[in-house]
Amino acid sequence: MKRGVALLLSLAFASAAQAHALRLNAEATGEGVSGLAHYSDGSPARSELVYAYDQAAQQVARVRTDSDGRFLLPLTRAGRYRIVVEGEEGHRAELQLSYAPPDSALATALRAELAPLREDIARLQQRTALADIVGGLGFIAGLFGAVAFWLARRPRATERR
Repeated sequence: MKRGVALLLSLAFASAAQAHALRLNAEATGEGVSGLAHYSDGSPARSELVYAYDQAAQQVARVRTDSDGRFLLPLTRAGRYRIVVEGEEGHRAELQLSYAPPDSALATALRAELAPLREDIARLQQRTALADIVGGLGFIAGLFGAVAFWLARRPRATERR
């Protein structure tokens, strides 16, 4: 019984550990890599360090996010980069992307126009949906039901004699 309760409590608090996860959205722009760092509750990751590493794991750029969690890593060479943001209390997020300087002013303008849409889409995809919450509660209720069933089927001390 004690193990079952401990298991249920650990499962209940495991989701709380992800409740304030650091998220990172980034894309190549004409000037380098721009992006947005925010926490899963929607609050911006203010004044956090953002790094760009090349394929040889060498740091090529480092900036801080602004008050809205936005950043611009200046890159000049084409290549594949690992973008890392380090937040408060040890939070960390990273992603990999390819960067190539734009060919024309039209490409630069188009990327700039599409950036807010991409950020909105990424933010919506990372939201916790109501179905996820209801599903989690159903899972917990199912576990309690399984434990109750198991306890009801166990022979009682008076029945064992």
